[in-house]
Amino acid sequence: MNSKFAKLVVICVLIMLGLFFIGSMMWAFGMEGDSKELDKVTFRMNWKFTGPHAPFFLEKELGIYRAEGIDLQIMQGAGSGSTAQLVGNKSDTFGLADASSLIPLMAKGLPIRCVGMVTPASALAIVVREDSGISSIKELVGKKVAAVAGGAPSSLWPALAIANNIDPDSVQLVYVDAAAKIPLLLENKVAGLFGAADDQPHIMNAQGVSAKSFRFADNGVNLLNLGIFVHEDLIKKNPDLIKRFLRATRAIIAAYYEDPEKAVAALVIEKPELTVEVASKQAAGFYSRVESPNCPGADLLFNCPDDWQMTIDILKNYKGMEENISQERCYTNEFLD
Repeated sequence: MNSKFAKLVVICVLIMLGLFFIGSMMWAFGMEGDSKELDKVTFRMNWKFTGPHAPFFLEKELGIYRAEGIDLQIMQGAGSGSTAQLVGNKSDTFGLADASSLIPLMAKGLPIRCVGMVTPASALAIVVREDSGISSIKELVGKKVAAVAGGAPSSLWPALAIANNIDPDSVQLVYVDAAAKIPLLLENKVAGLFGAADDQPHIMNAQGVSAKSFRFADNGVNLLNLGIFVHEDLIKKNPDLIKRFLRATRAIIAAYYEDPEKAVAALVIEKPELTVEVASKQAAGFYSRVESPNCPGADLLFNCPDDWQMTIDILKNYKGMEENISQERCYTNEFLD
């Protein structure tokens, strides 16, 4: 072997060793880099974990957010107002909260905005017995309805009555403690009660009395329910994260529809004090309200302008909100694919 060839072999070997070393280091650091590249995100719920939160517990098995480069941490909440403040002071990245409760806070300057509306249709309803023969809200005229003083449904009754060409005073509201509403209806002492479509009917059915509900949203009056909120600074500084988060959220809700039992089972593992039966009914009721009353057929998470304007108008006209706020200040659809 001549000296030139020997030198060439040595050089080739060194190059190969160098490439192998570089490749090994790239692989090693690449694996570590994958975890570093994941955006750590907190997602604060509106309340303690219940049925509506079930889809998000599929993440551990399915890794839908992880596939979008997100390391998701689901956090229990303590009310929508608390969730709003935590997002507003940047303690949490995303928050699931009641839009009708947050509009007054945004009107007062809280720097948050809704980037996706999960349940645009309110659960507020008038619940009646199935055997009552009542087939519409108008048939409550001259009858009694159980209500809680200061409750959202009773405070919105004038708006609902007017929307259905009813004199609000033609229905007698019987104000009682919340726990007394169902017993009064079971005993036929009232014709109906103000409540929620996915709450009291299940309780009454379990007690052997079939019940049905007339949702406010189906009868001309709707308050937006739970949406996904972020800080204004996140919108400016990391729009891509919001896009990926919303894409994953749509996918994980779709996974819930495909296998709700799996989602509820994952939730109950995390919070064993819940029962599968109760959590399943809560989730089913909640995810039956993902379609907008004013924008039927709109994609999941779409913020319907008419829903927002109706909610703002109701808050100002019937809930005593004094501050002015435009719907454009409250939400954006720019991050929905």
